[in-house]
Amino acid sequence: MSTRLYKIFCAILLSVLAVPAYAQSPDSARMKTIQTELNTIAVSYDKLPAKHKSLLDGYGRVLRLSEIINRLTAQSAHVSQADVQAVLQDDAAIPEAAGVATAVNDRRTDQQFSGFEGITQSETSTALCGNQAAVGFNDSGSELQSLFFGTGGLSFSGAAVSSDRGKTFHDLGFMNPGPNFSTFLLGDPVLSCSDANTFYYSQLVTGSISFTSTGVAFSRSTDGGNTWSDPVTAIAKDDSTHFIDKSWHAIDPSKPSRIYVSYTDFDTSGTSAGCPNQARVGIEVVVSTDGGQTFGSPIVIDDACGSDSAVQASHVAVTSHGKVYVAWERFNPTNTELRFTSFVPGGKPAPSVVVDQIVPGGAVIEEFNTSVALLLQGEFRDLVGIDLAVDRSHGPTDGNVYVVWDDGRNKSVPEFFSIFSDGTYNFTDVLFSRSTDGRHFSAAAQVNSDRQPTVGSGHDHFQPALAVDSSGSVAACWYDRRNDHENFQIERFCASSGNAGQQWAEHRVGSTQFAPLHGVDDLTNPNYMGDYDGLTSDFTGATRGFLGAFQVLTSGLNPDVKAHSF
Repeated sequence: MSTRLYKIFCAILLSVLAVPAYAQSPDSARMKTIQTELNTIAVSYDKLPAKHKSLLDGYGRVLRLSEIINRLTAQSAHVSQADVQAVLQDDAAIPEAAGVATAVNDRRTDQQFSGFEGITQSETSTALCGNQAAVGFNDSGSELQSLFFGTGGLSFSGAAVSSDRGKTFHDLGFMNPGPNFSTFLLGDPVLSCSDANTFYYSQLVTGSISFTSTGVAFSRSTDGGNTWSDPVTAIAKDDSTHFIDKSWHAIDPSKPSRIYVSYTDFDTSGTSAGCPNQARVGIEVVVSTDGGQTFGSPIVIDDACGSDSAVQASHVAVTSHGKVYVAWERFNPTNTELRFTSFVPGGKPAPSVVVDQIVPGGAVIEEFNTSVALLLQGEFRDLVGIDLAVDRSHGPTDGNVYVVWDDGRNKSVPEFFSIFSDGTYNFTDVLFSRSTDGRHFSAAAQVNSDRQPTVGSGHDHFQPALAVDSSGSVAACWYDRRNDHENFQIERFCASSGNAGQQWAEHRVGSTQFAPLHGVDDLTNPNYMGDYDGLTSDFTGATRGFLGAFQVLTSGLNPDVKAHSF
């Protein structure tokens, strides 16, 4: 990190420490607690197998912050108050270009902490009930705002709210982490709502909401997403032997107080019944029957035992009659599978079925920590590009379940810089499958309308999102590079189908083209540009259509969040 950035960070740290709520030195109880928790996590992370590290997402942010925190407290005494004022004086509004995408986050805060490094907003989830909408997103600026201006834990998450169905948004700043100093909200948000007043926000968490733990934090809003409660834990496990990652959640429309949360458990305890005396990665689900105030014991969906197998990226959805569907990826030693199961309230999960075998996109590149990463052209991560949606329309297609994923089976070229065993780069398309019974799935069909060229380079289409509205129409949105022959420039495309995905009407989201810039934000993984973006419809069923937020590099350099409705 640059000397200039150190000075800026330390200047703001001094201003925070001057507030009466804090101790009057860098060795305050709050800073000591934060340092201790972050350093403990870094030690536990080093125990994981390399393959598991490569699939573990949220804790990469903790490791980077643990390095920065230790330096901040050591250097804060060398900064003047004049540096503080220089950072905070610019409140000029930033104009937004006209277009079909609406600004979600407030861009004025992006240079609040540094004129040298970037601030990242990405990885979005959207909830819509009637005209009331809320968007959650990963936000490295929130991490700094909560560190320097908060009085409790830390937050890597932001939120914005709209009362006009996504035409305009108000940025709420960092998500409330609660009063405990050692609580760190890690992002990976998923939002939902049961009515125009009641919204829910789940995300990864580490620290001490209840005890020193890793888990999923669950927050509730009763005023349409404008203010949020202190988080409670949906699941919490010992952070010396567990890492909880990639959580998801869904509301039961037949009983809105019943909420399902799925997640991945990276487990090095060796005590799991499914993988005794072995490293384990498991997909689990917990259930709340009281609107997210308390949650029950974990339901195991799938176990991967040993260091050469893993599972990741579960998504959960609930039918209009309360049946639960779960989809996830399973990384076997020789292949990758998209798997699926279902269960009813109080019942056991059915034996899982394979929807399809996934051909991972991009190339597998060795990273400096000896793990490997799936990187697309431009060297950014495409970790898990899947989504799941269920039809709750009460019409002829009610109960249909749909899955979508990005897949590199249609086009491969030699990749001489890859350490991948067959030395190839796989260009991705968006694939789709449906089931009418939750057990048998249709053959994979392509959603994006363009085809990979037979000669020369191809184009990537990646990180698809999926939703079904009250009419039974299905929609998907994704990032798309078809309009750049060199496969660098990224745009947003969406498509909808009125006949259960048999045909799709596609459109480009205007004014969204950007290059895959990354590695300019020291608080995020240098290969990170987000792992997913959500798409939603009106949960109440009162209106038709879709709303989804996504990342755009607004100035060509700065990652921001915008929203698109159709």
